[in-house]
Amino acid sequence: MNVTKKQLDVFIALAELGSFSQAARHVGLSQPAFSLSIQRLEDAMGMKLFQRTSRTVFLTAEGQHFLPLARNLLQGWEATFVQMSNVAAIRNGRVAIAALPSLAAGMLPNVVAHFAAKHPLVQLEIRDVLHGNVVDLVRSGQVDFGISVEPSAELDIDFRPLLHDRLVAILRNDHPLAQCETVSWEMLNSERLIVMSRATSVRSLTDHAFAKALITPQPTMEVDLLATIAGLVQAGCGVSALPSLCLPVVARADLTWRRVVSPEAERSLGLLTRRHHELSLAARAFLDDIYQVVPNGVFSAFRDHIRFEANIEPGGRN
Repeated sequence: MNVTKKQLDVFIALAELGSFSQAARHVGLSQPAFSLSIQRLEDAMGMKLFQRTSRTVFLTAEGQHFLPLARNLLQGWEATFVQMSNVAAIRNGRVAIAALPSLAAGMLPNVVAHFAAKHPLVQLEIRDVLHGNVVDLVRSGQVDFGISVEPSAELDIDFRPLLHDRLVAILRNDHPLAQCETVSWEMLNSERLIVMSRATSVRSLTDHAFAKALITPQPTMEVDLLATIAGLVQAGCGVSALPSLCLPVVARADLTWRRVVSPEAERSLGLLTRRHHELSLAARAFLDDIYQVVPNGVFSAFRDHIRFEANIEPGGRN
């Protein structure tokens, strides 16, 4: 059965107005074209929908049965294109993001606030998970994109650098190392060292930095959460080294940070997307806000330790 929206408009107009001439004018057709449309509709459905007399037109029993169905069809049709128009205008939709906990707490809130002010009806889902989970969520399509360190040998995932930041020492204000302008890895290792667990990307970066310094680290504690490190350092249990992008998460009034040298340790953070997968309009708009908000002072307190990868085209496109 091949029935068009125009034929439904014609049918409803004739059913409501009861006059071929009036209904034809209402839908903007000539009367012959209008009559032909009704005939083709009846032929397509295999039944008479109207009873015609010399003076009037009225619905058959089959036409009366079809009328509410036709109205529902038109309403659904119009609602569908209203929804798609809203999607095109980014008035609704959904954006799902997976990000390292430090980024989810430090970078994304400013971006979310900026995005939500422009697109208040778009649903946002943020999964703050470890790096391996970010990769899995991107690969499975459960999120639109991820923000994490570069994955190793992931043939089905594209990585585009977004930010580079350096490891800094996390210290109590009254700790002797807080009087130094910079701190070395040897100096940190001589203290009670608190590190992230081996499942985290931060731990991999820390271990790599110690290896480059030809030092075997001797941590006294391993923890899973950044907030735990902040609490332990604040309580005087030791010192730590974290990426500078973690500072918004661990910032406390009685904590400070110092640049770690000999050598400096840097990590690259970027966007993880499924290869050959086109992002939704809403997801692209969110990426546009990342490019707009992040370089404009989100991390101004420690700008010297962060570089923004400004050569990426907004909108998530290569």
